[in-house]
Amino acid sequence: MMLIHVNKYDTPECETLAETAKKSIRTPDSLGLDRCIQCGACTASCPAARFTDYSPRQLVKRVLENDRSVLEDESIWSCFYCYSCNLRCPRNNSPVTIVQVLRQMAINEGIGLERLAYFVEIGEYLAENGASKIPGPGVRNMERDLGESWIEFKRDLESIRAELGLKPRDIRDTGSEVRAILEGTGFFEREKWIRAGGRGNVSALSHSASPETVNRETASHETPQCGV
Repeated sequence: MMLIHVNKYDTPECETLAETAKKSIRTPDSLGLDRCIQCGACTASCPAARFTDYSPRQLVKRVLENDRSVLEDESIWSCFYCYSCNLRCPRNNSPVTIVQVLRQMAINEGIGLERLAYFVEIGEYLAENGASKIPGPGVRNMERDLGESWIEFKRDLESIRAELGLKPRDIRDTGSEVRAILEGTGFFEREKWIRAGGRGNVSALSHSASPETVNRETASHETPQCGV
């Protein structure tokens, strides 16, 4: 059985950026993209906008104008998905959802692949060690952000749990289960494409999978139709 590549649903090939964003499987039917009044409530509530050049309002404007140069704009990587923009929007627009689609479109064109190194490393770690351990990249970030006190806490975690009357942590070997999920969803094919620097047609990536690893509902889902 062949698993249909997720890009057919994630970034359907439409004539405009706005149509692609609206037809993406990520996007709810209630998305208020066409109702945007450029009031700026999204940017006013955006934590990233305080410290970077990222502007949800400008991003939406460029999408509505079909300005494809937005895919090469470094600012689209500044959003960290807090959804404040969606929460505050009086028209129920969701710049955070739109930026997710734009990032995937950029990646499909080989833009911003270097930003995926961290996530590829996490995927590899999970495939090898399962989901019961904190991935190595996450540990390094915690050490950097929280310092020596966090490291000491991790070292003494079992004794701290014992003092609190808690049982030892249930660490199971889930590596084979996680690997099966990653294989079934095409992670390793995507990883090869990313490591190759985006060479080749990402939309053509597909792989054989056993029926047990295929989500039948997704596999039989009708591909989104642009302009419908």
